[in-house]
Amino acid sequence: MRILVLFFSVLVSSTSIAQANYYDDGCDTSKRPIVFVHGFLGSGDNWALQLQRFSSNGYCHQRMFVFDWNTINRSKATDSLLNLFIDAVLQQTKAAQVDLIAHSAGGGLCYNYLNDSLHALKVAHYIHIGSGKMKAAAGKNADVRTMNIYSKADMVVKTGGDIPGAVNIVLQNADHMQVATGEETFVHLYKFLNGNQSPKTTKVISPDNLSRSVGLSGKGVTLGENNPLSLDSFNVYIFDPATGKRKLIEKNKTTNGAYTGWTRFAKDGSFGFNMTANNYFEFEVRPVNGRTIHYFFEPLQRADKAVYLRAFPSTGMIAGVLSQVPKDEKQTVLVIFSSNNAIIAGRDSLAIDSIPLSTPQLAPASKTMIATFVFDDGDGVSSKQTLKTFGGFPFLGSADLFIPADKNGTLRIYYNGRTMVLPRKPSVEGVMIAVFQ
Repeated sequence: MRILVLFFSVLVSSTSIAQANYYDDGCDTSKRPIVFVHGFLGSGDNWALQLQRFSSNGYCHQRMFVFDWNTINRSKATDSLLNLFIDAVLQQTKAAQVDLIAHSAGGGLCYNYLNDSLHALKVAHYIHIGSGKMKAAAGKNADVRTMNIYSKADMVVKTGGDIPGAVNIVLQNADHMQVATGEETFVHLYKFLNGNQSPKTTKVISPDNLSRSVGLSGKGVTLGENNPLSLDSFNVYIFDPATGKRKLIEKNKTTNGAYTGWTRFAKDGSFGFNMTANNYFEFEVRPVNGRTIHYFFEPLQRADKAVYLRAFPSTGMIAGVLSQVPKDEKQTVLVIFSSNNAIIAGRDSLAIDSIPLSTPQLAPASKTMIATFVFDDGDGVSSKQTLKTFGGFPFLGSADLFIPADKNGTLRIYYNGRTMVLPRKPSVEGVMIAVFQ
């Protein structure tokens, strides 16, 4: 029954997302649909940049899909869910096959999936990224055309290597996220899927009509588990990047200046609407059970169908870790999320006000830090050291730093030459997450 429910929710997702304007006019409907699969603790937004690059090169947004799965408690049912997802994609697009791209733990999932001959018939090309070395190309008889991309600088999956029978690409400097999200990788993806033809661009190109509005859609899910926020609500605000304060939207005075008003996620967690371009925007997510989360985003360069809003899970291993996050009137809790590459000392620059967070102690290459949790450990003293709670987790970094809450104050985040100014919300009002693409 759970599988059937998810199957129908895939179709619901396709319908609800279609409400957003992606400016797909003139895209190439002959391109084979692509299914992207993320890795451990990931979600569909890990692929946002590559989705936008593909659409900048003529791919239709409505022919690119991301498969979200529970990376904390993977079960045998996950293969069946992936199969149902691909069946739904084929039904929606009327295509005979899909191209399949997987990263990290998603690579193990897809190799297992393709070991079934009937499953393999549905896949024209498979691309294995930042995942372990396999004995042969994908498919029960190594009969699925396979590309294998790995990096010598990957500090998470250190078992990458050439796969016999596959097209093997070795990157030299990409971290575990960059091996999936980088420009160099995109060139290899595009050429493999398009008869060795090079893409017209590796950049995210803003369309001429971006000055009006742009399609924005994605999902609300729980961190790591990717369970949908099906009964939960969100609101959207535009905020001033110089002050962090919300801007009043004149046409929406009845909703306290909000851009959307309180809106429920669809049953599968999806949402979609048109967003005014060239604005910084904030999502306020209110789960029925759990912490309020405030997500802060930079302006969109192009339509984005992989905007993900993660809530804290209520049970399990991750829930136990996140239960240590403070909820009080005196301090602000901040998370800085870099969805496309790790934050590494000596290569990247990250600071809050004048306090550096990209130090060798907080951001070593071995940590592959994607999200940085910043709060005080309870003693009121900013040691600026790693919080013990997060010490053993890959991707999740931390810093013991007391940020005094002040409803009239601001904090300034510096990340690789970019700046975002945010309010100092008391953590009792929610956790703040600054998202940098």
